[in-house]
Amino acid sequence: MKFAVCVQSIFCYYFIEKILNNNILIGKTMVIRELRDSEFFNALDEDEVSSLIVGEIVELKSGDILFSEGDEARHFFIILDGTLEIYRNIKGQKLIINSYSEGMSCGEVSLMSGNHHLANAMTLTDSKVFRINENDFWCMMGNSKTFRKKVLANMGKRYRDLNRLSFQREQLVSLGTMAAGLAHELNNPAAAAKSTANDISRTLQEFNLNSSEILKRYLFKDHVNIDGYPFQPIKDIINIGGVKLNPLQKSELEDQLADWLEEIGINNPWDLAPILVSVGFTKESLKNFSGLLVPNQVINFIKWLSKDLEMRMLSYELVESTNRISDLITAMKSYSFMDQSIEKSKTDLHKGIDDTLIILNHRIKQKRISIERQYEEDFPKITACGSELNQVWTNLIHNAIDAVANEGEITIKTYRNENGNTITVEIIDNGVGIPEDIQHKVFDPFFTTKAPGEGTGLGLDISQRIIVKHHNGSIGLSSKPGLTIFRVCLPIE
Repeated sequence: MKFAVCVQSIFCYYFIEKILNNNILIGKTMVIRELRDSEFFNALDEDEVSSLIVGEIVELKSGDILFSEGDEARHFFIILDGTLEIYRNIKGQKLIINSYSEGMSCGEVSLMSGNHHLANAMTLTDSKVFRINENDFWCMMGNSKTFRKKVLANMGKRYRDLNRLSFQREQLVSLGTMAAGLAHELNNPAAAAKSTANDISRTLQEFNLNSSEILKRYLFKDHVNIDGYPFQPIKDIINIGGVKLNPLQKSELEDQLADWLEEIGINNPWDLAPILVSVGFTKESLKNFSGLLVPNQVINFIKWLSKDLEMRMLSYELVESTNRISDLITAMKSYSFMDQSIEKSKTDLHKGIDDTLIILNHRIKQKRISIERQYEEDFPKITACGSELNQVWTNLIHNAIDAVANEGEITIKTYRNENGNTITVEIIDNGVGIPEDIQHKVFDPFFTTKAPGEGTGLGLDISQRIIVKHHNGSIGLSSKPGLTIFRVCLPIE
């Protein structure tokens, strides 16, 4: 429905349409009212509305293309209803730039710079836009200071958003390139180290069996059956991975064992006791086993045992460390979706969250934080950009780690919502909480409660953009001292 509204034509239209069809005038009045209700035009006064608004309302279905990359810029668009997604196609991959909703405009950058459209605009929902052609746009720019200020303000904001997005993308690309190279370079030596560590562990086990076979003929008393494996009671006790003891229990057991070791004549009991206790030995267990040995060999046996355990513990730590390196490389590749398209695809959120926890494990261990996963069973995969969502989990979990004290608790909960079409992820911590008077600011860019140099204030802003603008979801929080919940809701499709 194309129209032109001005002060003179309103009166002309009135008399003509009064004769022909009064409904036409009512229709035009409703159109003007609809435009006046738009956020973009509400700053214009009545004279400007009646004399300047020249264009047409275009209705679009979800998935329609408003303009395409490389098209000649001929129109300025104001969104009256619905949501548009702005994106570029780079090397066959879809790179989402932003999404625009009611009251926002697009097309002014290309019009004012004289360039072709640099991106594509597609409707995410059924939408309605007000389309102004190029000549009318320039007339309105020249004749209305309010309109001009509105367009230029939007254009300035657009450039700031683009610059910030460009900076973020450059950082991510740089980080991704570095991560890809690092993962590739680490993969081969890590695999070799893991294989070597496992070989050392197996070799030590064989050495232990062979050496104990020789030693048993010199260590045990005559009545002990040495044809079997007399070291079995010792083997049953040993837990190379370490037994779980609280500090008080550990200290008491070490004191008791060290006192006994000193009694039997060992010169360095406090060097041996912690190793022996850490794998499960006590004064009673060693004293009982020593009763089977030739008395003058007890000291030699305990020294041999402690060194054997020390080698096996070092081997165990080596195996665990190399496994950890391999797990980190795998998690890094999965976390960053290396070698995968940035298009939205079926994504396992639990896998992404677990990868994020592996990446952040050093901080979790540093503060001795307990992590509880309350994952819903049969949780559906969702259509999403996994690498972007992993960035969200990183920001939210990182903030939770900062918020809790040492030995704090973080709970990650997932569930499918009652409507069946959406899922929710909750990041819950028992930290200090966010004061009520600033909770509405936490998603603002550059807002942070951290000390200078410790936070950029962009983490939650970026997270909100990813969830709301790129995935049509929602993110919110509730907080009080001792309980903060960040709640992310996402559509399954």
